[in-house]
Amino acid sequence: MKLTLKITLLFLIVACGMVGFSGYLAVRREVAFFEIEMHARHELLLVATRPTLRDLWRKAGVGGSLEYLRYDGSERQVRSRWVWLDETADHATLPVVDRALLTKMPEGRLTSLRYTLPEGSKLFCSYYPFALSDGRLGALEIAESLEPRDQYTQDTIIRTASLMAGLIAASGLLVAVFGLRLIARPLQALIDKTQRVAEGELRTPVVVDGNDELATLAAALNQMCDKLDASQQAVQRETLQRLDALEQLRHGDRLKTLGRLASGVAHELGTPLNVITGRAGLIVSGKLQTADVLKSVATIHSEATRMTSIVQQLLNFARRASPNRTPSNVNSIIERTVDLMDPFIRKQNAVVKLTARLPDEIRVNVDAGQLQQVLSNILMNAVLSKETGVTVEVRAEICEGKSPEDTKGQLMRCVRIGIADNGRGISPADLPHLFEPFFTTRDVGVGTGLGLSIAYGIVAEHNGWMTVESVPGHGSTFYVFLPAELEV
Repeated sequence: MKLTLKITLLFLIVACGMVGFSGYLAVRREVAFFEIEMHARHELLLVATRPTLRDLWRKAGVGGSLEYLRYDGSERQVRSRWVWLDETADHATLPVVDRALLTKMPEGRLTSLRYTLPEGSKLFCSYYPFALSDGRLGALEIAESLEPRDQYTQDTIIRTASLMAGLIAASGLLVAVFGLRLIARPLQALIDKTQRVAEGELRTPVVVDGNDELATLAAALNQMCDKLDASQQAVQRETLQRLDALEQLRHGDRLKTLGRLASGVAHELGTPLNVITGRAGLIVSGKLQTADVLKSVATIHSEATRMTSIVQQLLNFARRASPNRTPSNVNSIIERTVDLMDPFIRKQNAVVKLTARLPDEIRVNVDAGQLQQVLSNILMNAVLSKETGVTVEVRAEICEGKSPEDTKGQLMRCVRIGIADNGRGISPADLPHLFEPFFTTRDVGVGTGLGLSIAYGIVAEHNGWMTVESVPGHGSTFYVFLPAELEV
């Protein structure tokens, strides 16, 4: 409806402007015609009066002529009289128009002009100057009221205003009767359709009767919605197919993980169970001496402890506790971890060096115990990266980085802990699986394959991430990234 009103308003402005301008031109034309007609009438009166005036002038002199031309006071449309244009004029012979406007009029030619009297009356006056033999200057004055012209002008203005009012009323009626039906309702139907499309409802067509542009637009909109609906259904079918394929892949991955978990548990628990079963069978047989029985019991206890440790690692992996974060010095945590592992490091004839330290004022908001577990698991792998004599370098530094999984995020300030060894390295085929549970490249009984998975989960809970670089035969480097959230 607003568009209809705007179009109608624009039409009214243009139409009223044209009507008004036409009325203005009509008024000007009629006014000019009135004045031309009055001037012609005055000329005819002059032609009729001039011979008589000459005869009177010759026979009766100036006095007789003035008596002939004296105004009798009647309300005639055209009045004529004699006026003096010099200083000798009295009240009866004084021209209506200011004498200053008449002094330069050419002699022997009728000159017309408009003049407004002090009381507001308007006159159309014509003057025909005469130069008398005694040197005096007079003129024949012919005056006619402009009231008929003004009345016609007023009537024209009223007619024009009435036409404008009628045009506005007719336009309002057309808007109310036809505009609502022909424009407003179809437009509202199109607007409602676009809103339904925005809400995702594409199948209800919009109906606009007729064969104008709005009906064509409605048909095009319906056609577009049909195509969109077809495309949407095709996308939904493809999406369902992709989800089914993805679910199958996930199911296969879950089976693979479950198989690896079962294999790892079987390998890790199978060996100690076999030892316990064998030793218990020897004890039950009664063939062992007391010393051998005690030795078998000690072996059973050792293997049971080992199984308990494996089960505890499984529980830690499945039920990892939330970190208890406090502002901590990373250098101290690294040094403490290396000190705790020093007997194992010496046993493997390995060397661990802290080659780069963080500034002492840097503190990182972490759970010190969990970070120590992360570093212990990585150091354990580094020390066992070859049979003996491995060298491990630990570096702690500030850097700018973001998680490899965060493709759109911004770089942030991090603490990076790098643990590099010169061991056997990791094959490219094994790199993508390093942080998967129970994935290990060592022999059965040497490792559970949970260490790096647990470390990866702990770092993720600290809003960090881990990466690894390795060249087979030249060693590996594990990086732990933690947000540098706090400085003191």
